[in-house]
Amino acid sequence: MHTLIRVNASSEIGMGHLMRCLALAQGLVERHMQVTFIVDTTTLGYCQARHDWVGQCTVLPQGVTSEDEVAWIKAQANATQADVLVIDGYQFDASYRQGLRGSGMLVVAFDDTAQTHPLSADIIINGAAGAAELGYHHREPEATLCIGEQYRVMRSEFCPPPHIDWPQRQGLLIAMGGSDPKGLTVPLLSALAEEGHREPVRVVTGAAYPHLDALQRLVPTLPFAVQHIHDCQTMADAFSHASLCVSAAGGSQFELQACGTPSVLITVADNQVGATQGAAQQGWCHWVDGRESIDCVAVSRTIMTLLNAPDTLQQMSQKAYSSADTQGTARVIDAIHQRLYQREQP
Repeated sequence: MHTLIRVNASSEIGMGHLMRCLALAQGLVERHMQVTFIVDTTTLGYCQARHDWVGQCTVLPQGVTSEDEVAWIKAQANATQADVLVIDGYQFDASYRQGLRGSGMLVVAFDDTAQTHPLSADIIINGAAGAAELGYHHREPEATLCIGEQYRVMRSEFCPPPHIDWPQRQGLLIAMGGSDPKGLTVPLLSALAEEGHREPVRVVTGAAYPHLDALQRLVPTLPFAVQHIHDCQTMADAFSHASLCVSAAGGSQFELQACGTPSVLITVADNQVGATQGAAQQGWCHWVDGRESIDCVAVSRTIMTLLNAPDTLQQMSQKAYSSADTQGTARVIDAIHQRLYQREQP
């Protein structure tokens, strides 16, 4: 089986789409299947910088229109005898998606909201806890639905992650995603300093983080030690050793749950709300809605309150472990195989 994956990443859209596509690709390659990513030139740089990358990368022709891109992908599919096409991104409109239905490939779409245009996909993936309530059954009646917590696609380092006993965990981790689109890392560190935090902090910034200069100027002025890791590629280890993590509420929240890490999750986009509400109801995280604005002082106070309540954090960790499911990637791949098998039957 040969799978094409169409996805982009950047400082503006973040790294989340690319990371979950990488997770699916890792699962496919572990089953000895061929994977080719179709990306733009910016995304190619992020792919080439990862030590855990799998699959080949093909770069789109520069300046290609959306309509021409569909034709180009169809030609790639024909030339490489691809069986499956995975699409992840909000830039792909209804016309684009409908155009790919005639490619002969099984179309798989990652989605988060079910509130946009028709996905025109054979398989839809949404690992949010409340995905079953989004109406996919009515909007996409012919699609195979890989929705809900049992279909959370995670990278191989989280399947399963290292299990670190609670007494071995230590300290606060701030990890605001691949690009930190709201620029929250610097103001959160400043607010913690103003509120009297004095314990060491580990800060992880992603490959697309655009504010490195501001962060590097701030760190020497802070009244606490900061270990800064840029483009960390061992996130399972980082998450598993933290007593508390402050994180953007994208796909990282599923990884944090798998690692049993109590968290303060900050939503910065509408597509993150459903999954984060479900996570907060499970009791292992505190949810902050940062879509419109965010009070970093209030967040810092929440952080310090939690750090001063180790029993509460340990209970949150136990709830994360008890509700985590790390078999989503395997289930999605099984669904792809099943749908391909059905297509081959007379």
